[in-house]
Amino acid sequence: TFQAAANYGTAGPTSSVVARDFNGDGKTDLAVATATTPSSSDNVSVLLGNGDGTLQAAVPYVLGLSPHSVTAGDFNGDGKPDLAVATGVGILLLLGNGDGTFQAAISYDAGNQPSFVITDDFNGDGRLDLAVSDAGSGTVCVLLAGGDGTFQGGLSVGTGWAPVSVAASDFNGDAKPDLAIANFLSGNLSVLLGNGDGTFKAAVNYGAGANPFFVAAGDLNSDGKPDLAVADYGSTNVSVLLGQGDGTFQAAVNYGAGTAPSSLVMGDFDGDSKPDLAVANLGDPYSNPPISGNVAVLLGRGDGTFLAATNYDAGLNPVSIAVGDFDGDARPDLAVVNSGSGNVSVLLGKGNGTFQTAVNYGSGTYPGSVAVRDFNGDGRPDLAVANSESANVSVLLGNGDGTFQPAVNYASGNEPASVATADFNGDGKSDLAVATAAGVAVLLGQGDGTFQVAVNYAAGSQPAFVAAGDFNGDGQPDLAVANGFSQDTVSVLLNTCASAGVELAIARSNSTVTVSWPLPSSGFVLESTTNLASTNWQRAIEVRTTNNARVEVTVSAEQQERYFRLHKP
Repeated sequence: TFQAAANYGTAGPTSSVVARDFNGDGKTDLAVATATTPSSSDNVSVLLGNGDGTLQAAVPYVLGLSPHSVTAGDFNGDGKPDLAVATGVGILLLLGNGDGTFQAAISYDAGNQPSFVITDDFNGDGRLDLAVSDAGSGTVCVLLAGGDGTFQGGLSVGTGWAPVSVAASDFNGDAKPDLAIANFLSGNLSVLLGNGDGTFKAAVNYGAGANPFFVAAGDLNSDGKPDLAVADYGSTNVSVLLGQGDGTFQAAVNYGAGTAPSSLVMGDFDGDSKPDLAVANLGDPYSNPPISGNVAVLLGRGDGTFLAATNYDAGLNPVSIAVGDFDGDARPDLAVVNSGSGNVSVLLGKGNGTFQTAVNYGSGTYPGSVAVRDFNGDGRPDLAVANSESANVSVLLGNGDGTFQPAVNYASGNEPASVATADFNGDGKSDLAVATAAGVAVLLGQGDGTFQVAVNYAAGSQPAFVAAGDFNGDGQPDLAVANGFSQDTVSVLLNTCASAGVELAIARSNSTVTVSWPLPSSGFVLESTTNLASTNWQRAIEVRTTNNARVEVTVSAEQQERYFRLHKP
């Protein structure tokens, strides 16, 4: 039998409750998910127990849309209970302070309409994971715990309004990658300084031009500190924000570029060792007469300022631009994706800041993004193009003379908006990551210019841009995804691939030893020592590239044992 009910007020209508000792006093407390009313916001209410069956007044923690379910567990291994809440915008994690209070919520994407969340150790690693039922798609989403309060999957961080582009660099000199986000509708940039573990501090916003659509990071004034350049779609300008080296930036300075700048790239186009800018100007297909757009080149003075733009014709409505040496003359060339004409324009550089007339290559329907990398290991740059309306990625293998083979298309999922490339599985072969309407599609490369079937990963809603970088310092490329016009967040997907060994081949003659490894193993240096117990590893010199896409070095043979290693500084 039970006594009569005792009622306790919360901050709104309740939908879920969990019991746990949140303040370490040995008394059971409650956490209650409460929904919106005309006088309250969606939140979790925490009611601390008095130990005699009564509860203290509720303390609300404001969350996102419609909290449906709440569970508790120690998700970061500090011995203090935390909360995980299924809401209309994903899973919100509130780390406990051990005194009955909680830190600000961290958001993880978990499908279209998370409705219920439970916790258990689903992969046997001794860490509490989450399982979330998704009423919107009829699925269950499992988020595996990292043991430090993070989960594998889309870690979302708040930005400005409608984030559409993201760039990664170390803005404050702490050797941890940071993020810069272009926010289309709020007309600013969000800078998120990294903690080095795949998480980020709260955003700090900086003004840019109207409707910033693309952001790139690089040292534009040769002071060793990364700066930002922004294509301002709603104006005719490019905004330049010089970095101060401490994570902050000077006010934006604008330079004319053309109609509707949509993308830009940095490079030394005139050989003076000063960074220049090349901008894809979309134009205005709806004006009368229509403006087809073009490519603007702004030569840099080396102090962070730029000369007036020189414009070059491309295809119809250029929307994305990339740089690479496509003809092997050591001069930077440009590849421009034209959304209106459904092709890629290649402009070969003359090395003096000017470019040859564009040559066009077919892609898919309504291409919107291009990436450059060697996909078949022949030492020649190739192209990958995301085609929004044809739901695929076009791969154009380079011939090394500035021309390209016909496009080969790979299914990516609906509405691919952006493509990035890196070696995501550590096999020395270049892979692709594509932001699609459903999240991020990863296509693993086979090393011969072909790719495996796409594997999809959840991010936020309406991903608009994807960038690769090592955000938690484990030497593996992770992904940052700008979730365009819905959630106003950036999703960070940490790479869980185990590190792969790098092949090191050794050939010995009577007088020399030659050591070589595959060319795709970028970022490694060859070191040697005569004593494994010593920390005195010496870097080898005179490293060269061979015709069979390997890197090798030859050293003299000695009458003693010598050990070699590949080391990534």
